[in-house]
Amino acid sequence: MKKQELKGGYLISPRRKQALIALGMGAFLCFASPFSIHGEILSKDVQSLQQQTVRIKGTVVDRNGEPIVGATILVDGNSSNGTVTDIDGNFALTVSPQATLSVSYIGYTTVKVKADSKKELKIVLEEDSKALEEVVVVGYGTVRKADLAGSVSVMDSKTFRDQPVTQVSQTLQGRVSGVQVDHSGAPGGQVKIRVRGSASISRSNDPLYVVDGIVRENGLTGINPDDIQSMQVLKDASSTAIYGSRGSNGVILITTKTGHANQRVISFDASIGIADVYKKYDVLTPYEYATAYREIKDANAFSDAEMTGYKNGTMGINWQDEIFRTGYTQNYKVAISNGNDKTQYYLSANHVNQSGIINNSSDKRYQLRANLTSDVTSWLHLTADFNLSHNVTRGSDFGASKGNVIWVALNYSPTMEMMDQKGNYNKDPYNHIAFNPKGVLDLQSGESMSNIANAMIDLRFKLLPGLTFTTTNGVDYYDGKSYHFSTKRVFLTNPNGAGNHDRYRMMLQTSNNLTYIGNWDKHSLTATAVWEASQAEYRNIDATSQNLPIESVGWWNLGLGANQYANNSYSKWALLSGVGRVMYNYDNRYLFTGTLRADGSSKFSKDKWGYFPSVAVAGTWAMKLL
Repeated sequence: MKKQELKGGYLISPRRKQALIALGMGAFLCFASPFSIHGEILSKDVQSLQQQTVRIKGTVVDRNGEPIVGATILVDGNSSNGTVTDIDGNFALTVSPQATLSVSYIGYTTVKVKADSKKELKIVLEEDSKALEEVVVVGYGTVRKADLAGSVSVMDSKTFRDQPVTQVSQTLQGRVSGVQVDHSGAPGGQVKIRVRGSASISRSNDPLYVVDGIVRENGLTGINPDDIQSMQVLKDASSTAIYGSRGSNGVILITTKTGHANQRVISFDASIGIADVYKKYDVLTPYEYATAYREIKDANAFSDAEMTGYKNGTMGINWQDEIFRTGYTQNYKVAISNGNDKTQYYLSANHVNQSGIINNSSDKRYQLRANLTSDVTSWLHLTADFNLSHNVTRGSDFGASKGNVIWVALNYSPTMEMMDQKGNYNKDPYNHIAFNPKGVLDLQSGESMSNIANAMIDLRFKLLPGLTFTTTNGVDYYDGKSYHFSTKRVFLTNPNGAGNHDRYRMMLQTSNNLTYIGNWDKHSLTATAVWEASQAEYRNIDATSQNLPIESVGWWNLGLGANQYANNSYSKWALLSGVGRVMYNYDNRYLFTGTLRADGSSKFSKDKWGYFPSVAVAGTWAMKLL
């Protein structure tokens, strides 16, 4: 056995080996007797049973060939036998040879197919005809879903209304084909969303986020999931071209809730949940580790008294018990909406308090939103919206690195002493991989705080029949602060240190949209012209210090330390854009969409302007609705 295997802490315990051997021998003895006495009869029964079932495999996609994640596959007439498709739309199911499969997904027509084990099934789901009449939000406008020539996924708030979600990203997970959502698992941790995979190795693969017509640099942070009315994901070049290069990784459009005329609604929702480690890793006990160490490396490494203590459980460390705990989530939401025929309002508040399954990890969020809509005159409609969010996240680094406390805990020796006589956290004497994971969680502190404000005012003018002009103006404000502190009680050989970091961003945007919608005979035309301007300003300040004389105040005494470092930066950019789009529909059978966007950016000294054309055509496969 290799020395490295012992240090890794992944040895299979002797007790588990004996149990596995015993189970294997028991299984052999149980089957040996029936086969030797009634072998011929049992063999025929098994063969008959195998002929009664077949293994079916297949893929479920939409009409564009996109895999549908989470589609339900059930044996017709037997709801207890079924499965759901994975992230690639694949499924596998054991059924009888004559079974009929029922395949369904929200917003699509249910399909029934005969089971066929000789080939892999490819099942195409068509969108429900009722869903095709829905109005879908696309870039700078809306359109009937039946008139879409591009790839756009639509998700209504009803899809996740009764789910205990605390982040908007959770509403997308497993519900939209072609969209992958990865959570870090930590409270308030980072979330990666990818639309149709990653397009770049070195640059950002994040999609563009547009909320009520305003681009959000913060992504989905600071949005209450309960405030969302609908979400649209633009996935292909045809649908994203209207946003130029910024839409190259996909676009996620969010429409938020508003009040309704003559409908007073007061809602309150509270949910409390708990989280725990589903299954802890099976590693060596202190006694098993010490026994193996004595046999392989040093027979005198542990005294008999220590071995006795490890065996009866009075000595030794269970590192997983030291770092894991039961986490909880509290989520409180309240919303009030009302209005008359001319003016409506919507108010909401949300508080989320979450503690993670790792010690000393937590996240708290407070969010407020106010929305007002009003028909000021017969030709002017006003929408005003304000959203404020405050977030505080505490915890250590849980990234994919050797500093991850979970990785360290699984590799630390269970036979070491936790602390020395001075109260410092010991480092593993047998495995010099990192610092004490419990000490890191107990004493190394980190905190991130953010304040986010978003405001928007939208004025829509009815100029002529079918002709409207809309000006949408918004601000996206972010103020983030983060702090960290490391103590010599854990990092014994390194100096203590602390750091303060400040991030500021202010983004302004104005979007001016002239739209014409006309219908005559079998023809339908929507023409849009947009002029847009955006500007963003960034300010960053960083300060760190080492060899702090006083540790009791943490990161608040940088000026007293040595090796002080300070840095700041400032940047600003502007973007001017012109957009034109034509959508034509003939007889609900032939669809044409043409788009051209021109972007001029201050980030480039030469060739400041870029042009992004797109054309999409859909033919006779479009359904004619009665």
